[in-house]
Amino acid sequence: MRTSLTLAIILAATATSPIFADTVAAQQVLTFSPTDGSAGEWSYNGAGILSFDQSITIDSGLGSNYDALVGAHVYLPAFQISGIPGAPYTLTPLGNSQITIKSADNSVTYMTGTLAIGDLGTLGTVAGGYTEFKADISNVFITHEGSALGSAALALLEKLGMPALDFDLSFSGGSGVGYKSFADMLDRGGLGSGGFSGAMSVPEPATFVLLGFSGLAILRKRRK
Repeated sequence: MRTSLTLAIILAATATSPIFADTVAAQQVLTFSPTDGSAGEWSYNGAGILSFDQSITIDSGLGSNYDALVGAHVYLPAFQISGIPGAPYTLTPLGNSQITIKSADNSVTYMTGTLAIGDLGTLGTVAGGYTEFKADISNVFITHEGSALGSAALALLEKLGMPALDFDLSFSGGSGVGYKSFADMLDRGGLGSGGFSGAMSVPEPATFVLLGFSGLAILRKRRK
């Protein structure tokens, strides 16, 4: 996934009468990728739109392949890619910007969240999306069914009262007819497709302050 692209963050919370503060270590909550044996991939239409077929499943929860969330489906929005050649591009969710996690048969929703605008950096035939540490997914909501699932990953989010998560995407396969790199594909309007993977994480060491009056955890991240 991400290597040196990860930046440290600092929590700043301002409120009255805090009850206590609890320091939480950085933690990858879940990872996802195309379903094994499927043709799952990203696709670029040559005109600024990057989309996914929706055969995407959870691979691990809190680093375990046995978490109850493994095998659930992840639904991602399509993206508009914009930007100046030679500089980081911008990923803007199109239409409904909601990320949804559902049961393997798609009948039950476990978690939802709203995906913000992010960056896209390229290196040869690969690319990384949402490389900056910030609140990429806001309005994180775990349903009653998600709470009852028995997933350690979802239980952690509920315990922390997480209002937002960090998000990242990794793309491979950015080469094809008329271009040899991911950036060339975008700049020349080439058609492309390939594999991908992603993750949702609790940010780098952060302090959650539970407020006496609201009982809400307030998290604020900023880059150095």
